[in-house]
Amino acid sequence: MAVTAARRPQEQTRGAEPALGFRTGRIITPGSPRQLGRLGLFPPSDTQRRILTPTTRPITARNAEPDLLWISFAELCGGPSTEADFRALAAEYRMWVIDGVPSPQLAQALGPAADWERFSKVVEVLHEQDIALFLIGAGPFDWGTAGTDTAGTGAGLPAEMVRTASRLALLGRIESPDASELPGEIGIAEGAGS
Repeated sequence: MAVTAARRPQEQTRGAEPALGFRTGRIITPGSPRQLGRLGLFPPSDTQRRILTPTTRPITARNAEPDLLWISFAELCGGPSTEADFRALAAEYRMWVIDGVPSPQLAQALGPAADWERFSKVVEVLHEQDIALFLIGAGPFDWGTAGTDTAGTGAGLPAEMVRTASRLALLGRIESPDASELPGEIGIAEGAGS
């Protein structure tokens, strides 16, 4: 597997590859093999699972290689992970793939609230540290309307989700089972996750 080196913006030199950063990430629905392959992402096999201990709690990643962390939403946000865990992982991995992300529109996805609070913290940490984020799930993914009241004002959204929605609005979207509408080759990673 050859992952394109993730460089921090201060490491850029003239003519060097562009740095991976938060805005280079994508929200991918539904996450078909063709969509992922066009981005150079290939779902990890079971043999690539890794147990990580960023602080004190072990977390099972689907894959953890230099600069790449591929993890499920349930594993990352469904347990007692803390912001310290997310910061420790962010210091190690410059590109994150979170799969199995539930739709924020579906009532069952909005609970438990603690999972979505952790998700908001993950997004905030990755945005703050300018780390590429790829979210994969069945969708629909419109965080801007999740929890919106009947008047459409957003009054039903927790403050964390409003901030999360604004951060995720910075990511490109791939929402078709056929990724042929992508302009040119993305070239973010080659063989990531394989």
